[in-house]
Amino acid sequence: MAAVLRYTDLWKPASELTGAQRAPKFAPLEVIGLNLFRDKGLARGSIAEISGRRSSGRTATCWHILAQATRRGEVCAVIDLYDTFHPASAAAAGVALDHLVWVRCRGNAEHAIRSADLLVHAGGFGLILLDLCDANPRVLNRIPLSYWYRFRRAVENTPTILLICADRPQAKSCSSTTLELQPKQFRWSGKRPFLVLRGIEANAVLRSAAVPPEPVFIRSVA
Repeated sequence: MAAVLRYTDLWKPASELTGAQRAPKFAPLEVIGLNLFRDKGLARGSIAEISGRRSSGRTATCWHILAQATRRGEVCAVIDLYDTFHPASAAAAGVALDHLVWVRCRGNAEHAIRSADLLVHAGGFGLILLDLCDANPRVLNRIPLSYWYRFRRAVENTPTILLICADRPQAKSCSSTTLELQPKQFRWSGKRPFLVLRGIEANAVLRSAAVPPEPVFIRSVA
């Protein structure tokens, strides 16, 4: 005798339903040494941001993430708005310079955004760092929100991460992960007037599109 399956046999209350999560197409970038990324890393095919004022550890954090990507043999890029990227210091932080493309923009924000557009659409990069630190807020406010949507669509379903470093968050809802840094303490050695900066301790808040803000602590050692 054939079994009769009734509609009521398939019914479940909403509290018993579990959302199906689609496995990521590309494995996240593992960021060693940063506890806030220890579980899931940085998602591929997304925009991430690191923001904070000067001496907050924002540059050191970006270089650390960049080092993780280049050590894996990935080709990466730095779009440098004010030509502040220092290759020797980056190499000391672990960045493999032979896997890095350095774009110098001479202070022209339009060239920086145009360069980012070209690189995210070119493909083949593991991580693209767009350094907008110290840019005039009025200049950054003139960047249309549609550009960030365009960049997000360009990196979707690719292994590329677009990492934006700036004084304050720029990509708004287009960013899947935002790390906001606040300097807490500076560690010096030596005697005045010849003090040497040995490290920065910073408080940070990790904001994710899917996870509530999480306060974390970061120590950057020179």
